[in-house]
Amino acid sequence: VFTFSGGSVTNAAQPRVKPSFAKICGKTAAIAGTKRVALVVDFGRRVLTPKGEKVQKTITTCVSVAKEAIGFDVLAAVVKVRTSAGGFVCGFNGYPAKECGTEISTPKSLIPKK
Repeated sequence: VFTFSGGSVTNAAQPRVKPSFAKICGKTAAIAGTKRVALVVDFGRRVLTPKGEKVQKTITTCVSVAKEAIGFDVLAAVVKVRTSAGGFVCGFNGYPAKECGTEISTPKSLIPKK
């Protein structure tokens, strides 16, 4: 999930779609030599969208990858992954277009009401 994290917002990183392997991959047949992975890519809340960009639609899909595949391989099978020179994952499918781990102020709508 593209999200905000900070000590004042403890639930910001929770995906809005609850993953369910049975629901996502239940109708996908297993293929010898591969593993099935239920994948949910949540592009985040509108309040966190970088200026001038639009939140992409959440992706929910079943991916069949080689048994030795790691999480990055699963993501790359579904989305174009943008990384920094140091390997930090910065975006999927061109979202966000430019930023990578940008520090922002806590959006007012995410601050828990007391």
